[in-house]
Amino acid sequence: MDASGELHDSKGEQVMGKVLKRAAASTAVLVAAATAAIGAGSAPASGSVVIALGTTYSAGVYSSPNAGSAKVGVPDLHPGDSVAVNCWTVGGNVGTFGDVWYHAFQEIYGGAPYQQVGGWVFAPYVDGAAAFHNNAIPRCP
Repeated sequence: MDASGELHDSKGEQVMGKVLKRAAASTAVLVAAATAAIGAGSAPASGSVVIALGTTYSAGVYSSPNAGSAKVGVPDLHPGDSVAVNCWTVGGNVGTFGDVWYHAFQEIYGGAPYQQVGGWVFAPYVDGAAAFHNNAIPRCP
């Protein structure tokens, strides 16, 4: 630590600055990968969004927009994970939370390597259905 209270490594470089640069670089790589994947998806990029799970719920990825359908074989999404979606549809109700489902085409687990598996996630468990309510994505054809 120097007189200003900043921590330095053995080469005299500020440690926090290095950590922040690495974090920024990692974030840039993740955003670039997500953007490339969105551009390669079946829907136009303008109708696609990456949503970080903003609820306390976990969200399974299902083969159809109904919790009674089979899961597609990727791990469930948990708070801290993200999902790329390109449209919404009306599907099966889950409790009293509603019936809006997002079509997912990429799952991002805690910023780690992602999966590109198509499926359906229950909107209220992802972001409280905010992308639906805010018209951030179109209705699925």
